[in-house]
Amino acid sequence: MTQDQNHGSDSATRGRVPVGGRRPLRAVGAAVAAVGVLATTACGGGGGEEAFPSDTIEMIIPYSAGGSTDVSVRQMASAAEETCGTDVIASNQTGSAGAVGFTATANAEPDGYTVGATATEVAYLQDLGFTDIGPDDLKGVMRYALNPHVYFVPADSPYQTMEELLEAAENGETISTASSGTGSVYHLAAAGLGLAAGVPDQFRNLPFDGGSAAVQATIGGQADMTAVVLNEAVSQVEAGRLRPLAVAADERLEDLPDTPTLQELGIDWNSSSHLGLAVPAETPDERVQALDECLHAAIESEEFQQAMEEQNLNLSYLPPEEFEAYLAEMSEQYGEVIREVGIVAEAE
Repeated sequence: MTQDQNHGSDSATRGRVPVGGRRPLRAVGAAVAAVGVLATTACGGGGGEEAFPSDTIEMIIPYSAGGSTDVSVRQMASAAEETCGTDVIASNQTGSAGAVGFTATANAEPDGYTVGATATEVAYLQDLGFTDIGPDDLKGVMRYALNPHVYFVPADSPYQTMEELLEAAENGETISTASSGTGSVYHLAAAGLGLAAGVPDQFRNLPFDGGSAAVQATIGGQADMTAVVLNEAVSQVEAGRLRPLAVAADERLEDLPDTPTLQELGIDWNSSSHLGLAVPAETPDERVQALDECLHAAIESEEFQQAMEEQNLNLSYLPPEEFEAYLAEMSEQYGEVIREVGIVAEAE
């Protein structure tokens, strides 16, 4: 399985969990002030113990350098040195579609000084047999980005709408879908659509080396469709080489106002790529809260938000408990698709 191109060299919720919705972000000053209060109590307060954080924080990136996960985490780490008041370093620990990095985070000392980046794959790699690590082995710190998946066809495709494509599938046509690898989030985005629309056997996955390669294969006529986040394909849409058919979200995208959602078409399937942060499951709640506060302040910085805009990432914050619930719902949804469709993948 090839990692999602959007993550490095390289979501989803069951039912009606909002996709892409923005939450108001708290003021930096308020967040930093809250960190100061938490720091005095995180280690017992008043008992002579060191405030948290007082040592270097390591942020583990489970994907290769240069992708959106790497760029956003490194920018966050830079801003967090001020908002967390300590040194923050980032390290890439890659392999097995992110499983190596997720495992390193889960197995770290649960003291709050190791924070791992998460992506949608953390919710279901366990179901594919890549790793024994799953959402239960991690404690969420925050979700900070969420980008819905969009279904694209070549500009000269005979399918003008998603309804036409699904009607062809219902009539026995095979719909070949280019993805960033067997078992990748883009594969599951298409497989989930086929399952929700009642035509899972008509969708045939064609794995390529990353999202960009899947887009190029679709433009070249090697596949009927691809499902990727918008930033993977926006330049090709603007150039008139790809046509969007639908968005796997509750609401239309601002940049694709004329493209309907699957929900509008009566198909109950949402799918997105998220970026978040987690720590080992046994990390004390007080330290998780302190990390959430100071890292939340970091993502509010002008430099971080500019980096997000340059990466075409939609800032979408969830606090610790809500993020954990989100991961659990994703795990359930994607696990069901893997089992129902019978997806088998091999780690690199």
